[in-house]
Amino acid sequence: MINSLHTCFASAETSPQSEILRQYQVVVDNKDMVTFLNGIPSMVSILNINRQIVFVNKIILDIAGISDIHEALGKRVGELFGCQYAFELNGCGTTLQCSACGAVRTMLSCVNSGESVDECCLINKDQQKSIDLRVHSTYTRICGEDFIICSLFDISNEKRRGVMERIFFHDIMNIVNGISGIVQVFNKVDIEKQKTFISHLTCLMDSLVDEIKSHQVLTMAEKDEYRITQQHISSLDFVRGKVEKYRQMALLEVKDIQITDCSENHDFVSDKTILSRVFDNMIKNATEAEPAGALIEVSVWKDSDGYLYISVHNDSVMREMDQLQVFNRSFSTKSANRGLGTYSMKLLTEKYLNGNVSFTSQEGEGTTFTVKFPVFGIF
Repeated sequence: MINSLHTCFASAETSPQSEILRQYQVVVDNKDMVTFLNGIPSMVSILNINRQIVFVNKIILDIAGISDIHEALGKRVGELFGCQYAFELNGCGTTLQCSACGAVRTMLSCVNSGESVDECCLINKDQQKSIDLRVHSTYTRICGEDFIICSLFDISNEKRRGVMERIFFHDIMNIVNGISGIVQVFNKVDIEKQKTFISHLTCLMDSLVDEIKSHQVLTMAEKDEYRITQQHISSLDFVRGKVEKYRQMALLEVKDIQITDCSENHDFVSDKTILSRVFDNMIKNATEAEPAGALIEVSVWKDSDGYLYISVHNDSVMREMDQLQVFNRSFSTKSANRGLGTYSMKLLTEKYLNGNVSFTSQEGEGTTFTVKFPVFGIF
């Protein structure tokens, strides 16, 4: 047994491979149980007390693309499915982010409670695909030894459909209510006011089209169906146009969105549709976190390595636990009607702009989301 390995959450201790193989034999010697587990139409694994795999059923092997069960033995669940945090620090369960993982929490709590159920959102580090899982862990003893039976249910479609429908109808209704409010009073005001209303209506109609396109793009991106179109873009023209649109949107209330004086103008090549979706979510994320009258700051600059940066800053600070889950598809600090903004920022930027998204959130400094991508196109 390896001792005293550093961890930020669950134990980092692992059993040697010889012990894993011995425990595997303990399980497979119970032929009736193995037959039963292989006949279950869901993913089931048996873990030792160190959360290492000593058996998985056939469905897990098929989903993981493994032909020989010995390739899975000794791994932890996050490592088997390629979780982005499973290969950091001392492995699956040991990073600070793992403290927000429902899968690890069930494995730990079932030892004391007998069984535990929770959910987790696993993002594959190579494929950048997000999987929502409902995890049921049960503590048991087999031939006098302690084991954890861990059942995994893929609820990605259920989560995706539920979240996207709630957000889509929530955002669309916000815009439609704005249009409806203007239409109802349009004939009751003078001509000058009507001209202002027409400008607002145009902005709201543009926003309605943008919302529909945004959900179309995200759906296509998750299905690997989006095709990149590279265009020449001016950085300041791009952010000015976007900022002006949000300044005119009544549904965001009165919030001061400013482009910082240090922002730079650079010509670059990228997919404008994807970049627009990313920037829109950055602005929405900041404005929805702040009260009316708050200042939102946008900055744009280029480094010497040929990367362009766009950042959006607001004064509010996220809780530490929220920061650990911020890029999960179904997570939101706001309400059940939110939950795709930061996830889509990361997905679209890393999958289609060949860049990355990062953030900082600290007391006294506020929250800043920054997107980085190459100036000379997606290559």
